Amino acid sequence: MFPNKVNNGEQVTVQSEFSFAVNEDLLSIRCISKFTYSQEDTLLLTTEVHSFFDVNEEGRNEILEKGCIEVGFLRYLATIVTGTVRGIIHTKTENTSLNPIVLPPINLVEAIKEDFIIPKPIQTGEK
Repeated sequence: MFPNKVNNGEQVTVQSEFSFAVNEDLLSIRCISKFTYSQEDTLLLTTEVHSFFDVNEEGRNEILEKGCIEVGFLRYLATIVTGTVRGIIHTKTENTSLNPIVLPPINLVEAIKEDFIIPKPIQTGEK
């Protein structure tokens, strides 16, 4: 975070990135979100948040049957994470010149375009 580099009145650009991962037994899905704020070539703020979502047995079975986590569900997880990141950024920038800069709405249809293919082998706990 570099609040001393903000030029008031100049446009701030926000870049967002999302990626996903699962643990080896598919007990959780991780959504990794990265947001970078800049003005021209000057970095103002970057944040990377890893959020973990537990998967119950029914969900695991469905995902394993399909061989993927569908893009619609990934977007749903990213929506939750984006709301969380808004709060984190607001809190962490409190009392700085970066606090008025908000995380704008993000088109997750454009940001996340594909299903997450489950890597092989996933352990199901069965022997």
